[in-house]
Amino acid sequence: MEKASARVATVVAVVCDADGTTRELREDELDRIDQIRGAQGRLVWLDITDPGPVQLELLRKEFEIHPLAEEDLNLRHQRPKIDSYPGQHVLVAYEVVAHPKAHRRPSASEVAGRGGGAQLGEVHLFTGAGYVVSVHWGRSAVIEDVMHRFKQRADAVGRTAGGLLYAILDAIVDGYFPLLDQLSERIDDLEDRIIRGHQGTETLREVLDLKRRLLKLRRVLAPQRDVANSLLRRDVELIDDQALPYYQDLYDHLVRVLDQLDLYRDLVAAALEANLSVTSNNLNAVMKRLTAFTVVLMVPTLIAGIYGMNFHFMPELSWPLGYPVVLLVMAGLMGLIALYFWRNDWF
Repeated sequence: MEKASARVATVVAVVCDADGTTRELREDELDRIDQIRGAQGRLVWLDITDPGPVQLELLRKEFEIHPLAEEDLNLRHQRPKIDSYPGQHVLVAYEVVAHPKAHRRPSASEVAGRGGGAQLGEVHLFTGAGYVVSVHWGRSAVIEDVMHRFKQRADAVGRTAGGLLYAILDAIVDGYFPLLDQLSERIDDLEDRIIRGHQGTETLREVLDLKRRLLKLRRVLAPQRDVANSLLRRDVELIDDQALPYYQDLYDHLVRVLDQLDLYRDLVAAALEANLSVTSNNLNAVMKRLTAFTVVLMVPTLIAGIYGMNFHFMPELSWPLGYPVVLLVMAGLMGLIALYFWRNDWF
């Protein structure tokens, strides 16, 4: 994983006035954000990519972020949650990020697996009266899309902190549906391969890998559902009556995603059991064939062993037709036993 210090931090600030017009703040205006967002009906959105000490100082000065929230930014890898501080709420969510490198060693944060190339991106959202701050590491397609729509038409996204927060969270949740479709196709492919008899070590490795990725997804999505439920209960005072139905829709989407995820986990568990069953059945079939061959070959071995005993007085030793007759008896018995096993589907 790349270190954040190897990347260049970027800051984008957009202000939406009471009449719905938006403009991007200049760099020399960033140190006056606390004054700019103080106007009635004005909303400021500050987006920070790969924050460094300068950006953290900006957050401390202009938004007075809590020391614990700053600690979470420095540590990263937080579980999805919502923390409330005086005059400020901090949300942590994870979005699906398409990795630009198709051929590379899978990272620990990957969730799509082969053919997907997707990973989870951590997003911290700070909300308060008249502002939203988004912090993420690396490129965020969700933030870029919502930011573009916010600049074009703020009314369609949300002119309040609660409305803008919903737009971001909704875009994050919607990004999970294409990922689930990829996982569904991969499960179908694995099931077809198992049915066709390709249940080797590679297939078993893929099933177990997919099971691990689904578990990782659930560990992320279950807390995000709890965050949405907390917002729906209006634990955050920024959620007004007008925004409440939208957060209900957000919660429903997360429930749908989790239901699909649980279904896929059951399908993967069934695929694993099917893989083990097919492997066991194939092993049983091989053992049956080996047993049948052993019984067939046991008859001539028994007869040859009898005539290989070193006794001088054996009735058949002086019989001129003894050798061909014994061979015919061996062949006949082997044929009868082989026919019996063939009719009972042992061959």
